[in-house]
Amino acid sequence: MCWMGITTATLRLQLSGNAMGSALHPQHLHGQIFSVRSRHPRRAHHLQTHLWVPRHSDHELICAVDKTRAIGGLGQAFKFDQHFGNLKQDCQFSSNLWELSRSGMKCEPKFQKVKCSATVNGSTLDNSLGGGKQEVGIQAQGVHFGAGILGDLKRKLPFYLSDFTDGFHPKCLATIIFLYFGSLAPCIAFGGLTAGVTAGEIGVVEMIISISVSGITYALMAGQPLTLLAPTGLMVAFTGLLYRATKQTMLPFLPIYAWAGIWTCAFLLCLAAVEASNVIKYFTRFTEETFAALISLGFVMEACKGVGSLFKPTSHYPIATALLSLLLAGSTYVIASFLSQLKTGRLLLRPIRGVLADFGPPLATVIMSLVPPMLFPEIPLPKLAVPASISTTSGRPWLVPLFSIPPWAIFAAAIPAILVTVLIFLDQNITTRLVNDPKYSFQKGEGYHLDLAVLGVLVGLGSIFGLPWMMASTVPSLNHIRSLATTSQSIRLSGVNADEPEENIVNVRENRLTGIVVHVCMGASLLLLPMIDLIPIPVTNGLFLYMGLTSLTGNQFVERVKLWLCDPDLYPDADFIHTVPRGKLHAFTMLQVVCLMSLWTLRTSHWGIMFPLLIMALLPIRNYVATQLVDRQYLALLDAD
Repeated sequence: MCWMGITTATLRLQLSGNAMGSALHPQHLHGQIFSVRSRHPRRAHHLQTHLWVPRHSDHELICAVDKTRAIGGLGQAFKFDQHFGNLKQDCQFSSNLWELSRSGMKCEPKFQKVKCSATVNGSTLDNSLGGGKQEVGIQAQGVHFGAGILGDLKRKLPFYLSDFTDGFHPKCLATIIFLYFGSLAPCIAFGGLTAGVTAGEIGVVEMIISISVSGITYALMAGQPLTLLAPTGLMVAFTGLLYRATKQTMLPFLPIYAWAGIWTCAFLLCLAAVEASNVIKYFTRFTEETFAALISLGFVMEACKGVGSLFKPTSHYPIATALLSLLLAGSTYVIASFLSQLKTGRLLLRPIRGVLADFGPPLATVIMSLVPPMLFPEIPLPKLAVPASISTTSGRPWLVPLFSIPPWAIFAAAIPAILVTVLIFLDQNITTRLVNDPKYSFQKGEGYHLDLAVLGVLVGLGSIFGLPWMMASTVPSLNHIRSLATTSQSIRLSGVNADEPEENIVNVRENRLTGIVVHVCMGASLLLLPMIDLIPIPVTNGLFLYMGLTSLTGNQFVERVKLWLCDPDLYPDADFIHTVPRGKLHAFTMLQVVCLMSLWTLRTSHWGIMFPLLIMALLPIRNYVATQLVDRQYLALLDAD
């Protein structure tokens, strides 16, 4: 095609928005002309391209490219998706520009800075390729203490009423049912695991009460109510390490635990007030995927540990119990996986397999919990420690005796509180950053600082009653969003995956009602304690295995590890595989493996309580060590969203 007499090519730019959610939209770029400059990844050449946006759709721009100049005699066709990352509205212009096959480019001996910029509605968006991420939605709100929290409140208050009215929709009802059954089983499993690592000081009842009260309060007050709070494997592991440390120092666990939570509350409120969440914009895919792999590894290892302990000579159970436990755990995983994958299969009618897929884990739990009493009633099995009534697991009073420890121990509790703060801060911000991903096209904005402040208050209040600490949970939160999303499918016209259908999220029904009702139902589950007591621990181990392995899906780090076992000639089609030299690709993967193994080794050592600090160290490792192993232009491709 020709535009203004200059040879051009029409390109499709897939947009994903910014962290603000509503500050920019494809329609804001309509009719704009802006420049994109990039460095050729394998040569010392620079390209300058002027893009014009003559028309747009909801999720993409149709751009005309003109005045393309290849510097240094690059007179050949090339793929744009190997030179620019993704052009995003969050200031890091990164785009999947499919393909420009135009020869005869005019050569000009002029070098340009490797930079992308555009002016939209009077605002300049700017970012250098290969640098750190810049999130528009995570930015300084002011110089005053607490300005970030106030800014989040001002941004979210106009939508508060609509957050409830938008929840009255059939899609929200289906979401509530799905999330309730999907969250109850992991909650029970984590409650049983916590009871095991704390010798019954905190158990299933405390876990259900904590997730219910915290979830309702968070959904009412947080800036991003689509984020769901839940127990996590890392927090359960840290709680077990803290319990072990208190026993080694001959101090009572619950008072130390409560004061650590109170100190954590104070630290989190201070971090929210000084807008510390802004630092999360410097975290990249390297940190997120390593962190996610650590969580998944914890699930898998806990499942293996729970079943494997029954085979030890010191086990109080017969070998028949061990074998039946192995069968129950494995079958729970297989059934949950099979049912969850029905949605994309050909068996049964679509509505039926959709329901079975949505309720896969709870159905697997019910089915395998019925097997022992029906087929093997004579074989004893370990059960969850559940009281007969709504009371604490150990029978202790609900209020923790805060002043039953010496004053020095109260101040010493600030030491583990610092580590808890680091863990919660990282988990909360990484999860909410994934929740606020531009691809979801949120219209009501986010509230990073407000979210952190609300979570800090919940941690402090829950600690006084000896309740488990809740954190933003990635998998339930993303499932929450997907179940509220309206999607469409499109076909790529060119590129590696041409003609393959691609799912796009048109909009998400943002509301507070689904989160509130889900957690009200979780609290009502306390009336089902006699039924919860029937669930064998091996079944919960199977759920852990399922959660651990399924959460690895889509983790590019894991996919790159698999390449070590694959024939190089049969590597999958991916831009970073074709563009990044194989040695650089494997060096980057090896660095992540070393980081993951270091985190796991520290977590399981006598110094395991310090592992949150090593998680924080992933940031400088990515910015200073990875850049020594991999060139920046390749690093930008490997670490791009």
